Amino acid sequence: MAEKNINKSILNKNNFRLLIDKVPTVEYYVQTVTIPGISFTETVSAAGVGLDAYFPGDKVSFDTLSVSFLVDEDLENFKEMYDWMNSIVPIKDPSDYKNYVDSQTTTTGQLSAVENDLNQYSMITLVCNTNKNIANRFFRFYDAFPISLSAIELASGADSDPVVATVEFRFTYYDIESTS
Repeated sequence: MAEKNINKSILNKNNFRLLIDKVPTVEYYVQTVTIPGISFTETVSAAGVGLDAYFPGDKVSFDTLSVSFLVDEDLENFKEMYDWMNSIVPIKDPSDYKNYVDSQTTTTGQLSAVENDLNQYSMITLVCNTNKNIANRFFRFYDAFPISLSAIELASGADSDPVVATVEFRFTYYDIESTS
């Protein structure tokens, strides 16, 4: 039997890149990324008096993907996230969604031909690098969309600490690959 070569190098927390297709300006300001946990349901069955047997279930759920980023002074990256969320659920003008998905209004006032509803999703790729800064693992989050964007706190007289915002994403699933 062939002996498996075990890599004994430790993953460093600060050696990564996050690529979000829909909001490219965020990439350069990312501070933290939390890789979501995964869990699945379990089935319980009676296995005798006072004893239960547990079996794997059939439904997987993922935690949210959490990303913290520095806000640039023009608020471009914050606005990109805000605009993305606004296009999914229009805040000010409901016709924004119609324009976003290129749909038409019928004579009854209903939206039709929603062909670009995939515009609300984006691929997100987290690239984890080796200690020599070589791309090593690729976490790909499919059909991702933002579900929350944190507040921005400004304070007069405060130290010159940078402003950090956090965005939470939902996604269908993720996979882990060793190639791009």
